[in-house]
Amino acid sequence: MAMKKKSKIISIVCVVLLVSLVVVANIWRSRSLVRDIRVDIDYQGAEELVKATQVSKLILAELPDLKSTMLRDVDLKAVEKAAVKSPYLSKCEAGTSIGGAIVLYAVQRRPVVRVCAKGEEYYLDDQGCRVPISKVGSCDVVVASGNIPSKGDKLKEVWSLAMYLDSHPDVSPLFDQIYRDENGDLFLTPKLGNHVVQVGSANDLDEKFHNLIALYTRGLPQAGWETYSQVSVKYRGQVVCTKRK
Repeated sequence: MAMKKKSKIISIVCVVLLVSLVVVANIWRSRSLVRDIRVDIDYQGAEELVKATQVSKLILAELPDLKSTMLRDVDLKAVEKAAVKSPYLSKCEAGTSIGGAIVLYAVQRRPVVRVCAKGEEYYLDDQGCRVPISKVGSCDVVVASGNIPSKGDKLKEVWSLAMYLDSHPDVSPLFDQIYRDENGDLFLTPKLGNHVVQVGSANDLDEKFHNLIALYTRGLPQAGWETYSQVSVKYRGQVVCTKRK
């Protein structure tokens, strides 16, 4: 019985000490200055477009007095607002560590298409937001060119086609370029075969690609991949092939 009582007392003392240490640590942390800014970026499986050090520098540029501020007085929402000014980040959440650092958890935008048109070059991400080209790295995504406006529904059509490719892993590896002509028709350049695919608009893409894949799996292997210069799925329920001259 004496051993059990002694063991119980030791357990209580340990708990009291642990609680005391946590309280002391929190008091010390709240009264200390910001020692560091640590940035953790989720790249969502995409290539790196921005480095953690760049985000830290951006935060300090927006909040120059941050490192002379007590940790307890830091406006974490202001830190998040400063970090998300980076065009490469979509979400930011700030907190503090026991060591006296501000810890920022961020999510990098995920590009789905690289637009090269009207003298501009940029990405569109999976939310349709524009993302500048980065000096840090580049993303291996489908490239869109041709008569593409800088905003509006016509640009959205290009994005919709790119998003369809991105969300269908059975289709996306087949194509590497999107082209929009002066009439507004969308075309795809396949990696296999010397032809172009006329998609037309970004409407009814499920049906259009169903018909196209049927042609790719049953028709072209027999007719020959070099037989046609253009394959059109623009019109509903039709696949029109133009023979090479």
